[in-house]
Amino acid sequence: MKKDKENLPSEARGQVPENMTPLEILKLAIYDEQSACDFYSYLSGQIRNQSGKEKFKFLAEDEKRHRSILEKEYQKESKGRKFGFDPKKAKTIRVKVDGESSASSALDLAIQAERGAYKFYTSAAEKVKSQSSKSMFLRLAEEEDRHYNLLAAERQALSSNFYWYGYDVPGVMEE
Repeated sequence: MKKDKENLPSEARGQVPENMTPLEILKLAIYDEQSACDFYSYLSGQIRNQSGKEKFKFLAEDEKRHRSILEKEYQKESKGRKFGFDPKKAKTIRVKVDGESSASSALDLAIQAERGAYKFYTSAAEKVKSQSSKSMFLRLAEEEDRHYNLLAAERQALSSNFYWYGYDVPGVMEE
């Protein structure tokens, strides 16, 4: 799992690098949210269960919304400059989901990323001076914590032999 952790974006590892400016923190978070969105979109395409597909689509959309929130904060903090997103800077994370162990690995990676994102945002809130940035980072931390809890429940269901990744059965992944 250590190798998997190295594949995660820095935000998902819970790290706010030292001496980063608030704008640099926002940039890092924007790219990492896009990486998370891409990862969840990819997972939704790998899963055959419709309920699971929908859950990962929901998570992808939530991460996309987080990116939008961060870009608005970037524009506010940079006195009106729009963020120039370069898709090549977003990290690509892939785990093939074709059996219980790979489904488990995908969930483990997602759980780890969500816990790391929570830590990143709480740490970022401590490092910025702007009250609006602080509040935004704390709100995002709460949302990432909800994602973590959702995925942890899914992981528990999978370890209880509920194979959401392969069968078209409604259940755990329903909202």
